[in-house]
Parts: sequence; C-alpha cells; structure tokens
Amino acid sequence: MSGLFKTRLQRHLREMAKYLRLVFNDFFVFALLFFLGGLGLDYSNVLKTLRPGLWWAPVVALIILAIVSQIGRLATLVEDADRVFLLPKERAMHAYLVAARRYSQGLAQCTQLIALFILSPFLRVALNWSVAAILSLAVAQVILKDTLLRLDLASAYQVTGQRRMNHWSIKWLLALIVIASGLWLTPYLAVGLVLISDIGVAVWLHRHWQRQQIRWREQIKLEDNRMLGIYRFFNLFTEVPMVAGTIKRRRYLDWLFKGIKLQQNQTYLYLFSRGMVRGTEFSGLVVRLTIIGMLLLYFVQGQWLPIILAALFIYLIGFQLLPFFQQYDDVVFTHVYPILPAWRLKSFVKLVTLILSVAAGLLWLVLVIANRQIETAGIALVVEVVEVWYLARVYTPQRLAKADKNKA
Repeated sequence: MSGLFKTRLQRHLREMAKYLRLVFNDFFVFALLFFLGGLGLDYSNVLKTLRPGLWWAPVVALIILAIVSQIGRLATLVEDADRVFLLPKERAMHAYLVAARRYSQGLAQCTQLIALFILSPFLRVALNWSVAAILSLAVAQVILKDTLLRLDLASAYQVTGQRRMNHWSIKWLLALIVIASGLWLTPYLAVGLVLISDIGVAVWLHRHWQRQQIRWREQIKLEDNRMLGIYRFFNLFTEVPMVAGTIKRRRYLDWLFKGIKLQQNQTYLYLFSRGMVRGTEFSGLVVRLTIIGMLLLYFVQGQWLPIILAALFIYLIGFQLLPFFQQYDDVVFTHVYPILPAWRLKSFVKLVTLILSVAAGLLWLVLVIANRQIETAGIALVVEVVEVWYLARVYTPQRLAKADKNKA
C-alpha cells in the first residue's frame, strides 16, 4: 500500500507542478518580490517602535501561532472508488495512511518554522525573549503540528460512541492551551505539554487502529474538499477544469442590462453580460481577485508598491477573463444565428473594458484611502487607465485573434 501512495503522490506532484508553473510566471514573481520586500520593510519599521513589556504582544503571537498551527491538513489522496476496490485491503491501508501523514509533515512543518522565523524578531523585541526560549517555542510548535496531524490520522478510524478526534474544537483548544502556556508561563512548559499530548495520541492510535474500520466516506469527502481548495487557488490564475461553476438567476441585477439595446450587433454583448452575472465561475473569480487586491492595498504602505500591486491585480483579472470568450462555442445556436465575428469580438472587448474599469476604480479608491498621497494617487490613476486601455483594447483582441488562428 505504500507503493500505491507513492504512485499517487508522483501523479499528484506532476499535476501541482503543471499549475504552479502557470501561477508563478515571471510577472507574478517579480510583483511578489516587491510585495514581500515592502512587507519586510514595514515590519522592520514597526519593530523599531516597539518596547518590551507590551500587554498585547503575547496576544498577537498567540493568534498568529494558533492560526499557523492549523495550516496543513492530512493529504491522503484517496479517491471515491477506494471505498469499493480497497475495502478488502482495509487493514493494509494503515501503511498507506502513515505514508500520507509522513508526506503531509513536510510542507506543514516548513510553514511552522517559517512562521516562527518571521515572528522571532517580534518575540525578541516585544517579549525580550532569549534565543533559547524562541527555539523552545519553535520545538513546541513543530510537535504541536505533529500532534494535530496524528489526530487527523486517528480520526480516519471509526470509534463507536466517540466524536472525531480531529474535531475543530479539539484542535483549536489544544493549540491555544499549548501556545498560551509557552507565551505567558514558559516555552519549556509548552514543550512538555505538547510532548505528552503527542505521545498520548500515538499510544491510543497504536492500540486501537487494528480493531477499527476506516471512515471511507468521510476521508474521501475531506480529501475532495482539500483538493477543491487548492484548485480554487489555481483558478485565480488559470482555468482549472476541476472547478465547475453554477448558474444563479440574480434578478436584483437585471437593471444592469437596461442599457443594452435589442439590436443584432449587440446580441453577444447581452449574452456575455448575462453569462458573466449569472455564472459563478468567472464572476466569482473577478470578485475574489478584486477583494483580495483591495485588502492588500489597504494594508500596504509606500509610493511604488501599492501601484505595482494594483497593476498586478488588474492584469490578473484581465488575463482570467480571456477564456470566457469561448464560453458559448459549444452552443449550436450561437453558430446558426447570423452574427458577424467582429460584433462578437467588439462586444467582448466592451465587457472586459467595463469589468476592468470597475475593478480598477475600486482598487484605486482603496489605494487613495490607505496612502493619502497625491503623487501616489495620481501615478496610480494614470497607470491603471493605461493598463485597462491596453489590456482591453490591444492585448485582448490580439490574444483572441492569435488563439483563433492557432485553433484554425
């Protein structure tokens, strides 16, 4: 069964690598470096204003470390057919689940260490901690994540009359107790408490797993939800077939279409507009990217970094709208009705211009509220206007024409 997990893991990693190459393109990596550099500079400036003994410093550290401890779930890679075809090998599945937990440790523990590394200057300045105390808290955080993953593994087995061991209340309560004891008392106590918990869960699992059945339906559902979250993240940057949208009527938005005239040359404008509003795939993508960009711009200060971030999100929104042009290619009626291809392209360009203009306006408004610098606001406005014009009026028609030529 360990071999089965290795085979599925190799297939999974190849799929993730394919999407990661599309996500971390040159433009996005360049903007990400600027973003991280800006955050690092702001973090450094905030640390210079802190002094030891602040009452809220342990609270902030507790919230951050508790949230970070919940990052990284058990990646089992189980499939829906497993509950039928692997049921006779249920006892051998323990080796499969152990291998899954071992793989899940890698990225999860790296996240914990990176978080502690970033938080260590704050602990050093605000709590006046020594290097040994910070290292002890890091050890407690790593063991805590090991315990939480072990709880996920234990919950894969059915225990009559007992709730799931990885219930969110149990995991959050354990994390808060361990981290709070380390911050308000001593980090060495946190290491002791979490070590006892980890050993206790390991002993329980060793004694009970051979006599219990696997929660097949629940494990399949958890894995599907985990992968859906990953695919939704990738869907922010590229089209993912595994993420299917739904259709919603949304009568309260009917007023948006009153300006579209009932003319033959605006048939596609009405179709694209209705499809964008009623569909959840592309409209949800635009809304999510716009909200994320607004949140980042609200917390990011500086002269050039907010402008780069705003330009990045406008580009992402415009790039993600391109596949919507082929949304109705499989509908036979769109080919029967006498509509010129130029009308179709013109209608799509008009829709993209409107969407990018609204998104750019919202991003610029948040940028102005967060920075309140006339120079930054003016430059950002010029950059956004030029970018919206170029993406909608130049890049989009050229990209779609090139795609149609390659398709032909």
